[in-house]
Amino acid sequence: MIRSMTGFGRGESGGWATEIRSVNHRFCEIQHRLPRSLVSLEGRFRDALKKRIKRGRVEVACYPDTRLGSETRSVVLDEQMADQLLRIFVQLKERYSIAQEVDLSHILAQREIFRTVEESPDLEQVWEALLPGLMDALEAHDQMRVAEGDALRTAIRESLQSLETLQAEIAGRAPAVVEGYRDRLSKRLQALLPGEQWDEGRLLQEAAVFADRSDITEELSRLLSHFQQFRSFLEGSGPHGRQLEFLLQEMNREVNTIGSKANDLSISQWVVASKGELEKMREQIQNVE
Repeated sequence: MIRSMTGFGRGESGGWATEIRSVNHRFCEIQHRLPRSLVSLEGRFRDALKKRIKRGRVEVACYPDTRLGSETRSVVLDEQMADQLLRIFVQLKERYSIAQEVDLSHILAQREIFRTVEESPDLEQVWEALLPGLMDALEAHDQMRVAEGDALRTAIRESLQSLETLQAEIAGRAPAVVEGYRDRLSKRLQALLPGEQWDEGRLLQEAAVFADRSDITEELSRLLSHFQQFRSFLEGSGPHGRQLEFLLQEMNREVNTIGSKANDLSISQWVVASKGELEKMREQIQNVE
């Protein structure tokens, strides 16, 4: 089973909401978006994510779900300032002979007597409260990555089958390349030297040199081996994105060598088609974990 590096998941528990987003990346890079009160829990979030995610740029966000009343702030009355304001109001009333009585509304209108305090939460209790939501977010995130991975595997599998077909066509054509070269060389000599005798041994020697220079047997054999390894990783379990990337590079190397060595129009066309399939696979594999 392969997984995509792209995914999203959300979970809620204990008054906390957790969201996980990820995109493709060469390594595993985790970014946190946590309230200041939870900064010291970054290590626990990272450990939980790394157990399930091996590659990708991952962003985890956790914040209070106010619908469930998990705010960690409270409003506090500054009683000393309120007392001072009340005394000042009473003094003003007496000094200026104001008939209106001083009531609570006059004091409540002074916002300075209220302040917001950030409470220090019990981190162990907070972690226990948000952990189920984090696990739900990871599960949803994983399900999305598996679904994306199935689509990737289908597309990669189709390209791999096309490559195997092209490899078989090249392998079937390769033996005729030398024979064709010898025939073309013989016809060229006949055109240049009509009615004259030439050294048949020399012709065979030239054909042998061409055969050695254009021999692609080893490249075709290695390419077939790469196909087999690639398929085993593609159908196997675990994160194999890096192995697939490496094998794809090796396949591309063998195809390039075949294209440079095989002096044949049909093989050149099949090489171009193979490069097209390899490029499609490269784009897909870039998002495989």
